[in-house]
Amino acid sequence: MLGRAVGIGMPAAAAGAAAALAELRPRAVVLVGTCGAYRGTGLAIGDVAAVDAMRVADFSAVQGLAQFPAPMATTLAADAGIRLRLVACGAHPAHAATTLAITVDDATAARIAQGTEAQVEHLEAFGVATACAASGVPFGCALGVANFVGSGARDEWRAHHHAAAEAAARVVLRWLETSAGQTTRDRGLP
Repeated sequence: MLGRAVGIGMPAAAAGAAAALAELRPRAVVLVGTCGAYRGTGLAIGDVAAVDAMRVADFSAVQGLAQFPAPMATTLAADAGIRLRLVACGAHPAHAATTLAITVDDATAARIAQGTEAQVEHLEAFGVATACAASGVPFGCALGVANFVGSGARDEWRAHHHAAAEAAARVVLRWLETSAGQTTRDRGLP
């Protein structure tokens, strides 16, 4: 098991993940980090989300003021086996909206959540998933909820990001520990 930082934001994360994939040639990738939860989704600060699908989110597109070009992939699924094992180890299944910037307005957060059907917001998930899809590498994602998306996001993240990242790492470690001795297929790996 190796870990690499991939970068902050979707473009940097996609490029960083592609470079790490080329160097390491892993059997699977699990992105571990923090996220914000949209209010009303049932997630709380300290919970861990096992992302099952990621969607590129743009507020103008949600409002119908802009459109993604038809050939552009805007939704990707995480590997079901990895996600199910993360959920079995204590994570909550969730859709993630990948935005280009942190949403810091409550009304905008509510519109993005409704328009994308996402429970969490994360700036890098779609970029890393894109790199994995291009390389044919199964992708999973465990994100600790550090804040609620909206006006209090930055202050809440500063207060909770260490504990949230640790919670996500504990879920992944629990998965790895419970998988010791199992075949790769039993672990949720191809």
